[in-house]
Amino acid sequence: MQYWVKVVFIDNKEVEFKDAVRHTISDDMEILEIDTPKEVTIIPLKQIKYFSCDASVFGRQKSES
Repeated sequence: MQYWVKVVFIDNKEVEFKDAVRHTISDDMEILEIDTPKEVTIIPLKQIKYFSCDASVFGRQKSES
């Protein structure tokens, strides 16, 4: 499943990944890693004002009754 991730930096520059397959924050809360089919991008969290992603990656699980 591919989705979009938008990153806004502290200098208000923006970058959007339209084909992300995964994004994670490191265990030490130092970096954001965004994986696409073509590349892996690593961004220090200190440089990020905020980031957002397509809500469909947090899809609801169907409960079985």
